Formats: sequence, structure tokens, C-alpha cells
Amino acid sequence: MRLSRMVAVSVLTFGAVACGGNKPDAKATSAEVRKEIDADPVALLPGQALVAGSVDAKTFFASPTVGAQLAQLVEKNVPIGEEAGFRASRDVDRVVFASYSLQGADVVAVLVGRFDEAKVKAFAASRGPTKGGGALVASQYAGRDVYTVSNVGFTVLTPRAALVGTEAGMRRALDRVRDNRLARDIPPWMIQTMESPGAAVGVAADVAAAPQMGNQGFISLGFLQGLKTARVLADFKAPGFNVAASLSYADERLASAAVADLNNTGRMTNMLALVGAPQIRNLEVKADKADAQLKFGVDEAALRGILARLQ
Repeated sequence: MRLSRMVAVSVLTFGAVACGGNKPDAKATSAEVRKEIDADPVALLPGQALVAGSVDAKTFFASPTVGAQLAQLVEKNVPIGEEAGFRASRDVDRVVFASYSLQGADVVAVLVGRFDEAKVKAFAASRGPTKGGGALVASQYAGRDVYTVSNVGFTVLTPRAALVGTEAGMRRALDRVRDNRLARDIPPWMIQTMESPGAAVGVAADVAAAPQMGNQGFISLGFLQGLKTARVLADFKAPGFNVAASLSYADERLASAAVADLNNTGRMTNMLALVGAPQIRNLEVKADKADAQLKFGVDEAALRGILARLQ
């Protein structure tokens, strides 16, 4: 539950964090930098991330079951739209993001897809209201046009990539572009999770420093005790949306205790299905030395219900 909230905040609020680097390469041309960005958007993310992930937006929007609902939900909440030549469900194929705080929104995200910088610039110059009602404010940083709306900043880096984040986060990420520090600074184990073949979602978290949480009503969060890292993958296959997670603990004793707690949490979660909560299908939990392995599915009807409530 904690991790899902972090991911949701990460994808929807797009914060960011500082990072160090090397001297800029004076020989690097803007064309070369654009080519590097398009080739590897993960290289835009600063290192020392606590959470890093990738979302295959194209797969989500193409889902015959929930794609239309998801598109409607996203379009409703994204602050800009066709007035700036942008429609998320049409123009975004992938999102890579990293969070640098387990409390609050401190995230940077790269959107991969199709972006028309000229239309965004023309709309900002018109000073017209966005579909969310706020004004699109233009400014300059590191030689690039940065636009802010509803406390979220974004800039089009190439026709295939856009960067989004808070003001401070935008500057730090743009410093990497300006200084030609485009290298994979995210830990390799996180990148491996993000790039898992066939996964619609890949999220890795280093949660050892996370504040401990108490139980949430009927739901026990005891499995968070002693948790060091978490890797979560999800895909769209029968019965609907399937999740597989690997949770690593300090020792085997904690992993065994987590398995018992996760099984109990699954049973309590399904009890809440009686009052409209989604039911977990095919729950499997087992210990593997100091790891707890978790698998479950959420069926298509439950997914539609979740999106309806979000709307």
C-alpha cells in the first residue's frame, strides 16, 4: 500500500532531486544531445534514487478492458490538453521516473512519446487558460523554455521526450542535459527491474530508510518491518492485472514473518471486497531465504471498478 501510494504520487506529481556530475563536453552538439536523450531516457534520471520505475503507458491505454476508462481519467487530471497540442493517451508511450524522498513528492519523470514544442510555445504566448483553468507560465533555464502550470513544470527536450517536475527538480535535471552528464546513474538493480521484459510496470524501491507505518484499519503493515528493498512487476494478462513482487529483508526470520503477515493481509483485503474493495485473485506468498516472493491478480471487473471510483 505504501509503495503503491509512492508510485501514484510519483507518476502524477512529477517532483525531482539534485545530483552531481562532470564538466560539460564542449564538443557535444545539441543534435548529439537530442540523440542521446531519445536513445536512453533513463540517463536523464539523477542517481541516489530511493524509488525508480517505468510505466508502459501505451500498453495501459491500449488495454481493451480498461484502456478507455484510464484514458478518460488521465485526460481529466492532466492540466494541459489539445490547446497545447497534447493528449496523454495519444502522445505518451512510456514514463520513466525516480523518487528521491519517501515522504512527499520529490520525483523526476521523463515522458517518451510525441511532443510539439511549437504548439506549446504558441499556446503559452497566447496566455490562454489551460483546460484545468490555470495559466501556462513560460520561463527560461539552461537555454530551454520551461513551462509551469498547476505547480508542475515541464519542458520539451526533443520531439520524442519531455521532462516534468517541480521547479527545483526541473533545474537539476536540465543541468544534466546542459552539462552533457547523460549517464545511467540509477543503481543497476533498479534499472534491471525497470526494464524487465514483458512488464507493463517495473518499480524498484530502496525502502530501508522509510518511516515505519502502523496498521491501516483492518490491514496489517507488519511486512514492512525490516524491509530493505522491493521489486514490483505488473502486466496485463488473465485474469486482468497481475503483480509479482520480491521483498528483501535483513534476515530469513524477518522474511518468514513477512510471509505470514502478507498472507493474513491478503485474507483481510479480500474481506473488504464485501464492501466494494477489489478482490485479490490467486494470491501466492512464499519465503526464499531472506526474500518474500508475492504474486496476485486483480480481475478485469475489479479494475473497472477501481477506475470508476478514481474518476
